[in-house]
Amino acid sequence: MRINRIKLGATVVVAAGAIVLSGCTADSPGSTPATGEPIKVAALSGLTFFPEAPQAVQAVFDDYNDAGGFKGQPIEYTVFDDKTDPAVSSTAAKDALDGGAVALVGSSSLLDCAVNHTTWEDNNIVSLQGTGVDPFCFSTPNIAPANTGPYFDTFATLYDGSENLGFSSICAAIVPDDEAGKSAYEQAIAAWSAETGQELAYIDFSLTRGQASYAGNVAALKGEDCDAIMVGEVGPAVTAFLGEAANQGLSLPVLVLTSCYSDEFAAGVTYAGDIHVPAEFSPYTDPNDESNTDWAAVMDAHAVPKTSFAQGGYLAAKYFIAILETIDGHVTRDSFTEAARAMTEPIENPMVGTPWIFGEGDSHQANRSAWPLVIEANTNTWTSLGPWLIGDDLGWVDTTTG
Repeated sequence: MRINRIKLGATVVVAAGAIVLSGCTADSPGSTPATGEPIKVAALSGLTFFPEAPQAVQAVFDDYNDAGGFKGQPIEYTVFDDKTDPAVSSTAAKDALDGGAVALVGSSSLLDCAVNHTTWEDNNIVSLQGTGVDPFCFSTPNIAPANTGPYFDTFATLYDGSENLGFSSICAAIVPDDEAGKSAYEQAIAAWSAETGQELAYIDFSLTRGQASYAGNVAALKGEDCDAIMVGEVGPAVTAFLGEAANQGLSLPVLVLTSCYSDEFAAGVTYAGDIHVPAEFSPYTDPNDESNTDWAAVMDAHAVPKTSFAQGGYLAAKYFIAILETIDGHVTRDSFTEAARAMTEPIENPMVGTPWIFGEGDSHQANRSAWPLVIEANTNTWTSLGPWLIGDDLGWVDTTTG
């Protein structure tokens, strides 16, 4: 069956002040800033880990509002820091609803989906997640992330390592967060094994967030027969892990997740082995890549750090606007949710390898693509390798719904 797709061009978008995140903007020539009744939108984010995602959303909304908004209505964006605390997250969800949010856009949290997905379902509100992390982001009906998430990311990382890079004895160290996360990682690893016939030589699920030292984890890896190490953690933690690995004399190739794809990670890491990542979005560090031109311009204009989290936030905001502009009549929580579920044409954007759609369904994982990059040994620069790894071509199925 032929699928029609909506293409998003480099639309100028500008926005209204989020209550928590504000940004400076320059008006577009000839534009009239939106001054009508605000359309209220919210996000729940763990700002310790993912600050760039809501900043990128704010940047897009600022531009959209300065260019006239939605029929003269500005988007008012409020970001709640859930502090990676379930109680705080639950309270923030109630505050977002009480504040009149018609949708959640760009949320980026380690636990938001697990804590609040039932609240979103009970209140008929949808979340266009910027950075989906926990398994419930990909297995519940009211949440559709812009990113691939750590489970497909793990599958793609291992697939790239074994099938493209030729590693046959991969050892892994992963922070699971909780039993649901551990189960989702195990399912992703099992899917890789089923597709490739490979098995991990060793796996360590003992990592925790904010861990003070990785000396014991690295020492355990040294005792295994590894030809590559896969580390499943966010960028700053991986930098610390690799620092300890270097201290203990390791220089094995390393496979990491998209959370490491940032200028900051590349500048801060010192390691004598290659570091590979299959990024969730197109390679913004590649000077020959044009898919991120508008994104980079918006991030620069609003002083948002360039990271994969910022890419996810930008896309979530773009997807929100695309749905918003299909609504006739008053924009409410119900009318936006209806419009999101009514989508039949995926939105195509060159920043991703697979088009995005909300639509009907009990779960949503539209982004099933990854772009390989590498930081070569003893360097601090990302090199684009490509091409796209497309989940459907690799045999991927959304393991979190199993």
